[in-house]
Amino acid sequence: MDAEQLDDVLSKSRKEIIEYVYDQFGEQIKRVIFTYVKNHAQTDDIFQEFLITVYHKINTYKGKSKFETWLYRIAVNKCKDYLRSPIHRLFKHNEQLEESRIDLSPENKVYLAEIEIDIVEAILSLPVKYREVIVLRFYKTFSIKEISETLKVKESTVKTRLSRGKKKIQLILGGDYIEK
Repeated sequence: MDAEQLDDVLSKSRKEIIEYVYDQFGEQIKRVIFTYVKNHAQTDDIFQEFLITVYHKINTYKGKSKFETWLYRIAVNKCKDYLRSPIHRLFKHNEQLEESRIDLSPENKVYLAEIEIDIVEAILSLPVKYREVIVLRFYKTFSIKEISETLKVKESTVKTRLSRGKKKIQLILGGDYIEK
């Protein structure tokens, strides 16, 4: 695309620019996104976020790089943001669980599902101060330091709450579920 064509495109409304980006670059950008996330549903979600970002940031394009390069940079940054996010870790964890269950018998799958339900119910029954550290530590995989910063409490307080929360869950469940 030469400078004149680009000026013509950028002089249109935001909606028309998004339509142009979608038509001209959509499939290639989706492929790039997929190479990062390796999941079709997440690719579609990130692509939607990409389009929204382009819509809101189109007026910041200064022409220092090719328009296409600018678009790809936005897409790659969206992918990197996603890969750093806790939601990605949750999806990845769920995918790993599903893969590990493929070889299980139907009875074992039902048994594991029941255990998971019991654990979730036990966690939800905890007071908030224990529940939040358990969720951040085991479901969001935050470090003790990250939990401390997030909740604005001392690291020793986080460790104490984790320990007490785990004991409460063990009492509720009557076993060592939490360690599994």
